[in-house]
Amino acid sequence: KMKISEMTKKARVLVLTLVYRDGTTQLDPEQKTTPPVCGILMLMKNSVDSCIGEGSLGLNDNVLYLKLELTPTWAKQQTHQNQEPYIRDLLLQVLLGPQLVVCYKAKDFLCTVLQCYKQEISWKQSVAGCHIQDPQVSGWLLDPANPCSCYQDLIQKYCQMPCATTAPDKVKCEVSQMISGLCSLYWLNMELSSKLQSLGLWDLYTDMELNMIPVLAVMESHHIHVDKEALKRTSDLLGTKMKQLEQEAHRAAGEIFLITSNTQLRAVLFERLRLHQQCENKKLPKTLNKQQSTSEAALLQLQDLHPLPKIILEYRQVHKIKSTSVDGILSCMRNKCICSTRRSHQNALGSKLIRSPRNFQALPRQPLQITKQQRVQGKEEVVVKVHPREMFIPQEGWTFVAADFCQVELRLLAHFSSDPELLRIFNHPQSDVFTMLASQWKGLSQSEVTSEDREHAKRIVYSVVYGAGRERLSGILGVSAKQASQFQDSFLRAYKDVQAFIQKTIQQCHQQGCVLSLMGRRRTLPNIHLSDWAVRMQAERQAVNFVVQGSAADLCKMAMIRIFNLVSSSSCSARRLLAQLHDELLFEVEDNQVHRFAALVKSTMESLQHIDCFGVHLKVPLKVAVSIGKSWGSMSELSVPASSP
Repeated sequence: KMKISEMTKKARVLVLTLVYRDGTTQLDPEQKTTPPVCGILMLMKNSVDSCIGEGSLGLNDNVLYLKLELTPTWAKQQTHQNQEPYIRDLLLQVLLGPQLVVCYKAKDFLCTVLQCYKQEISWKQSVAGCHIQDPQVSGWLLDPANPCSCYQDLIQKYCQMPCATTAPDKVKCEVSQMISGLCSLYWLNMELSSKLQSLGLWDLYTDMELNMIPVLAVMESHHIHVDKEALKRTSDLLGTKMKQLEQEAHRAAGEIFLITSNTQLRAVLFERLRLHQQCENKKLPKTLNKQQSTSEAALLQLQDLHPLPKIILEYRQVHKIKSTSVDGILSCMRNKCICSTRRSHQNALGSKLIRSPRNFQALPRQPLQITKQQRVQGKEEVVVKVHPREMFIPQEGWTFVAADFCQVELRLLAHFSSDPELLRIFNHPQSDVFTMLASQWKGLSQSEVTSEDREHAKRIVYSVVYGAGRERLSGILGVSAKQASQFQDSFLRAYKDVQAFIQKTIQQCHQQGCVLSLMGRRRTLPNIHLSDWAVRMQAERQAVNFVVQGSAADLCKMAMIRIFNLVSSSSCSARRLLAQLHDELLFEVEDNQVHRFAALVKSTMESLQHIDCFGVHLKVPLKVAVSIGKSWGSMSELSVPASSP
């Protein structure tokens, strides 16, 4: 044991992969369901001068198998009964040692270590200070729009090396193939590191993306408590409401039809009721094959002509909340908790993707009000509020603390465009941003701005940021596509430098074929050069969208890393990050630490206006709203005095 520890310490590079109970590893093709982990295979590499094409051990290289649970057939042998403490200490040595450590899907490896030894070591002792290089993250950073789905695709894309693998349905995996895979993984990491450095992405990789790996692993090790019985009652209530709406739809249509069938709905709306013929001065959206659309945008334009479109819209809203927000959460629960699982690689914008539970990020912020029929005849219907977020509760003696970047995309738009009117708005921190926008845009005093004016301004701003076309905006605002286009044009005339920023970003993308985020994240858009107008326009919208939203994702990740580092360096264990949803971070904090931690989080996130290591100095201040509550759906804003972190 002492000899192995010495060998591990002296190795120049350690290359790791998880071994699953069916004999496969992380380097094999992905399966629909991941088998339980039974061990870790580790290559202790001392010879680093071999040819890149070699997939075999060097003269001084060694391979070690660390048993964690059940062992595949090829590794079965007589072992000492008390191996666990030794393996734990050896893994700690690997995680906290000075050597280069490489692991494909490093987050899963860290999650496994935390799961195996959570009773014996804390995450602060094990994974908080580790720094593992992950070729999956490297590959995503090099080409975020087209990330490779598995290790074989990655190695063929960047190394042009054939990868000998075992089919996932086979129980046994040859040791030689596994060793060859580890050797290839080392060379793949070398190749990707070289490419990152040549493209100027190395600092982003090491200072941000690698630091996010332990943050995500620790976050996934914390469970979120859920009121399961309340969730079941909500599911039943929504199911009853759907049946009620279905009956109302049949009465309004004058016939029975399948409410979820677009074909049958189209026949009722446009062949039987002929609602499209009643649309004066309205151009209804159509499908790709030129049929009348039954989309939300179309139904919104039809809802004043007949009761049926409004019923369908409500049915779809209730169905979506029941299937995704309620039943989807119920299916992922373990006892009374869920654990949010994020992919190690992310989407093209740089945001983390939640793999489980599905649509966790889409949980509505506001409650849904539905009418509940009474069983006693003659009794009036009652209005019931349904809020899936209220089902998420902290453990006894703890409180939820949520921190949300306020209007971060709009602030970034002001920074990138340097529009004087937008910059002026953010120099009035006490004013309502969207009320001031509506005031400037419509030439009204702030007292004259209605709630509808404010909402229109908000929607139009984000349609510009997100690259939404006039059809999409018309659906959101409930106006014609022509009116939506006029709204967007008038906004861009009022804020001319925003339009100049959009045009400049598109022009740069045409010249360079890519765009960069605030911290240098790169997205290549090859479709920007295509002759097809529709495809090219989509690429142009993606270019602008990436610069703004990709930069917001950068800020959110830096906030997670900095708060994680502050918490891990503290002796207090009374706070933990549970989830990240868009621009919001959700923490669980012991009751007596709430106000102190809220101030720490707010000041840390707002200090990201200046990030010296990336040369970031925003022209507008960042504002963070902090709220607390005993359920996620009943959060109230907390007034936190400004202070330095």
